[in-house]
Amino acid sequence: MNPVRAFVAGVIGAIAMSLLMIWLRAIGIPLHLELRLASMLGMQVWAVGFVAYLIIGGITGLIYALAFEYILNEAGIGPGLMVGACHSIFAGFIWAQLSGPGRFWDNFGPGGIAALFLLHFVYGAIVGALYRTQHHLAWA
Repeated sequence: MNPVRAFVAGVIGAIAMSLLMIWLRAIGIPLHLELRLASMLGMQVWAVGFVAYLIIGGITGLIYALAFEYILNEAGIGPGLMVGACHSIFAGFIWAQLSGPGRFWDNFGPGGIAALFLLHFVYGAIVGALYRTQHHLAWA
């Protein structure tokens, strides 16, 4: 596994998600995850939440790399989309336990649910495209 490449791919994926959330806010889906993270850290500064978001994105990239290396034995856009889909489902249930957008972001209506999946698919595709597996099956 290449942890540096995985972390950087995760950070790039998180940046793409933040840019996509700007567009989603512009079309009426009020996703302010960076401000929410800053608030959880006791601050109201967007930049603090953004840095936390990038760190979480990098750590998540490491988890994706583990899936690519030891479960799928490959990376790429397709495997990234698949891991992103699983991540969307996991995230949807996590959000059900938190106050805010609700289970699968359903408090934002159908657009919120679509946004949850879109953001995680984009993240997965980017991380999958940027990461290269190093683990090889013994019999391959």
